[in-house]
Amino acid sequence: MPLSREAEGLIALQRGGSYSLARDALKHRIYDSRVFATTMTDATFFSQPIGSPWRIGVKTLSETNMYDNGKLPNGQVFLATRMGIACISFATPAAVTGQTMSQAFLNVLQTSTFEVKIQGREFDYQIPGAQFTPMPIANFALASAANGNRVGDMIAYGWSSFDPTPIVIDQLVGFSVQHRLGNPDTNVVTVMSASCAVLNTGNCTMMVIIEGLLTRAK
Repeated sequence: MPLSREAEGLIALQRGGSYSLARDALKHRIYDSRVFATTMTDATFFSQPIGSPWRIGVKTLSETNMYDNGKLPNGQVFLATRMGIACISFATPAAVTGQTMSQAFLNVLQTSTFEVKIQGREFDYQIPGAQFTPMPIANFALASAANGNRVGDMIAYGWSSFDPTPIVIDQLVGFSVQHRLGNPDTNVVTVMSASCAVLNTGNCTMMVIIEGLLTRAK
């Protein structure tokens, strides 16, 4: 038999789950961080939410704004439009120089591949880490003080746009960003492991930031 208007209204309310049908829409960022071991290792971003083990403590809002393991809560849908990579540094200047850390992070980026993955698919976005760096790179000590390039300058936007194919991350759907490090040249692998050790000693972390439009049930 046909549904009554009252029944249709009740079913519509069910679609909102525990929230109303009214929604907020706001520009938003989801972000997560990784630490570096003393050797070259891969990492999965958005797999360890707030409260997960982190160095000698647990993750806080400074490291990630995820409260679930690679999932947005019920009532939230995120339209991802671009991704950025950041180096978070806590080095003691006397222990590790800024130039050394800068070069180590550049080495890591230039031997990296990043993949945004929705659960059940191979990947939704794939990008080499080199695209987040200036092309070409200039990060070296200069013999002449008169030269205008300062040691460690990195002039790059640091973001990659998903345009024209933004990625929809739906509520309660698993997603991640895979960070892969690798090189077939054993000499490069040695350099990379040394670079990771520098970042480890300097307490440096890498942060992945995904920006876009969040719709959120009230």
